[in-house]
Amino acid sequence: VVVATTVWMLWRSTVDKKEVNASRALAEVQRVVESGNAALAQSDLQALLRRYEGTAAAIQARMLLAQVHFGQNKVEEGLKELQAVRSPGPFAASYHALVAAGLEQSGKPAEAALEYRKAADASLSKPGRAANLADAARAYEAAGNVDEARSIWSAMAADETSPMSGEARVRLGQLTAKPIS
Repeated sequence: VVVATTVWMLWRSTVDKKEVNASRALAEVQRVVESGNAALAQSDLQALLRRYEGTAAAIQARMLLAQVHFGQNKVEEGLKELQAVRSPGPFAASYHALVAAGLEQSGKPAEAALEYRKAADASLSKPGRAANLADAARAYEAAGNVDEARSIWSAMAADETSPMSGEARVRLGQLTAKPIS
């Protein structure tokens, strides 16, 4: 029992150190991304992924790398990075919203709307959920699915506590307005 406990404590300590080191490395890479040097950011993110795969920071690094790709109009590469995430864990809402943004950028609004719904479902806050549902409604509208967009906007407009209720009422008006003939 003592040996098993000692082994477990050593293993746990190693895992914790790896997570801390990965978080530090991610913070450094984020500064590079913010500086606008996409080539260096991409290289540093890939190095972080090789070294710290399996950590929470690696999930965030993949998401950041996807954003770097999207910023360079390399949407397919960005989506491939996101597909490599096995389980986004606590980053699920951001992950699905990012996938949706990539799908929108690649001209697939119907698929993007489904991802925005997943992001809304994974959101931990009411404003986050509302924002993702609003994005889903906009994507449905762009895809030509006005009925689904209207359904989302109607539900949001009916909820006076929703941070998006004002926009929802405006959008509903736009969807139901008929041209004067």
